[in-house]
Amino acid sequence: MTLKFIDSFESYTDAEDFRQVWQGSENHADITFPTEGRRSGTKCINWDVNYTTAEVYAPVGINTFVASEYAIVGFAFKVIDPATNEDFQFFLDNGDSGDGGGTRWSFIAGASYITVEKNEQFGHGFVGNINYELNTWNYFEIKCKIGDGSAGHIVARLNEQELINWTGDNHHSGATGLQVSRLRWYFDRYWDIQIDDFYIAGSNGSYNNDFLGDVRIDVINPNGAGNHTDLTPSAGSNYDCVNEAIIDESDYVEGATTGLIDSYAYPDVPTDLDDTAIYAVDIRNISQRTSAADNIKIDGLIRTGSTDYNASADLSLGDSWNSKNFIFERDPSDSNIWTKAKINACEFGVEVA
Repeated sequence: MTLKFIDSFESYTDAEDFRQVWQGSENHADITFPTEGRRSGTKCINWDVNYTTAEVYAPVGINTFVASEYAIVGFAFKVIDPATNEDFQFFLDNGDSGDGGGTRWSFIAGASYITVEKNEQFGHGFVGNINYELNTWNYFEIKCKIGDGSAGHIVARLNEQELINWTGDNHHSGATGLQVSRLRWYFDRYWDIQIDDFYIAGSNGSYNNDFLGDVRIDVINPNGAGNHTDLTPSAGSNYDCVNEAIIDESDYVEGATTGLIDSYAYPDVPTDLDDTAIYAVDIRNISQRTSAADNIKIDGLIRTGSTDYNASADLSLGDSWNSKNFIFERDPSDSNIWTKAKINACEFGVEVA
């Protein structure tokens, strides 16, 4: 799987919702999710705080990328107020030692440009600047390979135009390996900035292994029962316990026996999607285990044409609510690209593994 993570920030109302998907740190409670996304009626994430800072981490870990693989990130942004104090920063690095090599890009305070830097043994080194327009949605993409000598590589684009292409040394000898192991996002005070349609991908795979371009991420939620209703609902019908647009821990379905399946019907996807540019389907589950003694796992499931298809790997559950994402880059029934009609014909769900 090459596409690692996507988020359109539709499922959050506050920082506690956000922290079930992203790994939050202190002082991030002031993040908001207004209905001011790039498309009418959609949300984005907004940082507009005058007195605090925050750090968050995308849900990618040390085993997400292999050594010397490119980590690729893209997102839409709109800067309303670039502050006058500290920079608003992102890092793609190996967090094993300090910044651990890789790259940092900073939205510069009091200006309208992004500075891209390399991370290395002795700090940061300038790579280039990218200008952008204020109060306008732009789409930024960057890919980074950690390497020593001349093996490191950083490429950055704005609105699908390549503006930086750098090669050199961006490793840290104190880090374990040359792989990217985290995406860190540093929010500083006094900024007013919005982010939408966020993706993380890698280069080691057959699909989605380079820049995806200016993408949109649409969310649909269950609206009816599917073929399987094996899990036990906390109240009412199974799909009613998982159909909310916003994360809600008060109702749920549960099961502890391997092979139990729930699948759900969904509304059709938006009609204006381009069939030639549907890169993947992501099934997101907010899950937890209720007994620490049981190594309960879940597996993503797609049902189409009266056949069930599982994700490539099942995932273990933790003791608190957290997201588990199963990305299908191709239609599992024929290994071809997704289309609107194919997605509309599917049920999506989960299996106890």
